[in-house]
Amino acid sequence: MRSALTAGLALFAAVAGLAHAAPPDRGDLAAAYLRFEHAVAKAPKDPATREKVNRTFDGLTGDFFAGRFDRALVTLAAAQADLPGGAPRGALEFLSSRRATLARRTGVVGQPFEIRCAFEPLDGMPAGTPPDSIVIRTPMAMIRTQYSAPFVLPVELEAPGTIVVEAEFTGGFTAEVARAFILAKPVEELRAGFEAQLAALATKGGVPDSTLVSLKARSALLTETLERTRSAALLADLPALADALERELASAERGERPYARTGDVWRMFKVLGTELPTRQFVPEAKGPLPLLIAFHGAGGDENLFFDGYGGVLKSLAAERGVAVVCPPTVPFGLSPAVLERFLDEVARDIEIDRTRVLLVGHSMGAATASRLASLRPKLVRGAACIAGFSDVERKEPPAARRVWLAALDPLFALAPTQASVEAAARRSPNIELTVVPHEGHTLVVGEVLAQAIDWLLALNTAKTEPAASAPRMSPMKTGVPAPAANAASPIAGPMK
Repeated sequence: MRSALTAGLALFAAVAGLAHAAPPDRGDLAAAYLRFEHAVAKAPKDPATREKVNRTFDGLTGDFFAGRFDRALVTLAAAQADLPGGAPRGALEFLSSRRATLARRTGVVGQPFEIRCAFEPLDGMPAGTPPDSIVIRTPMAMIRTQYSAPFVLPVELEAPGTIVVEAEFTGGFTAEVARAFILAKPVEELRAGFEAQLAALATKGGVPDSTLVSLKARSALLTETLERTRSAALLADLPALADALERELASAERGERPYARTGDVWRMFKVLGTELPTRQFVPEAKGPLPLLIAFHGAGGDENLFFDGYGGVLKSLAAERGVAVVCPPTVPFGLSPAVLERFLDEVARDIEIDRTRVLLVGHSMGAATASRLASLRPKLVRGAACIAGFSDVERKEPPAARRVWLAALDPLFALAPTQASVEAAARRSPNIELTVVPHEGHTLVVGEVLAQAIDWLLALNTAKTEPAASAPRMSPMKTGVPAPAANAASPIAGPMK
């Protein structure tokens, strides 16, 4: 791909009056959360660091659910700056207190496009330290300009591509702040064309509902307006999406299955009349494949297991040859019948081994996975439950379950949750329990996810029934003693 970059820098005219401060939203918090998680992944794993960062992060739960995003942003910036080798606090405060907004986020190939970027102040946030420069990255070029807010930079691309805007601070710390997209046609024209094709396809008939709703939902992401409260919109790369949609529609028109493919895709499944936004990953491996269904915690969505929780799920699935789908958790918790119909829909596009349906969940998702293992044991090989648990008494033995509890968890506190696991084991002993020292409610997921997937993959098809009536205990080995059961953080908050 070739690109012609016309460099030039011009300041906007000074804006009259004071700038209006916008309240922080979920999009601002999501960006800060990902910055923080990436920094934590690189930080030392010593017990003192892990305990401190886990207690701090779990303390944000109440602010998140109460909508106090400003307080959560301030805490995240301070916690990240305090990490060994962390970014400068002033830089993190600036990123948390300013929202980079583009006058337009889409342009057309071969036509001049101006990156007009303003840094909108967020209400109630410290100002922080502005960056030294702004870095503009196109597919074939990079330009660094002195920071000025607002600013305009003319760019022209000769092929569709993504333009990344980064803020660069003293010491070399750099963070992405915005993205713009150059498309083959105006975005409204592209979307209208896809919708016309989709309407004709629906009229023709014979196309599965899950394919139609996927095409419709993906086409709706092609828009100039950024929907900041939806992770699917925040994560969408519009040139790649437009290119994929063209191929998907052509495949559907030929009577093929456009989502019967390898790779990572955001899509919809229509189950029992409900549309379920789902993140799907299929590795380059010969089928039939084990299927891992990952259930997020409360307040999360279908993208959380892929981009949050340490961001390691996709690489783990690729290494182990496992197909992964991450749907919204709530419908599965409300009705276990959703699981069977969901599997039927998934099997249309992925060659799955129906004897190796594996569940993993965090918090509310862990409770959901555990309940499904009890309510639908013939469908599920096993369930890995991280920082959460729930049980249902049934005559039929449940699928195998293993529970990871975090010693510092303030939401599913160790002592009462362990007692619940032990009570379930007295009814159905096919349960294992692992206590993870120095970890809290959320960050524990990234620490144990690989172990959870490996445990699920190691399960035999035939159910095993341990002779003991108590759960098998296997504490995590960290080289230091685990805290006492009552050493959980005193911070209280709703389930996450």
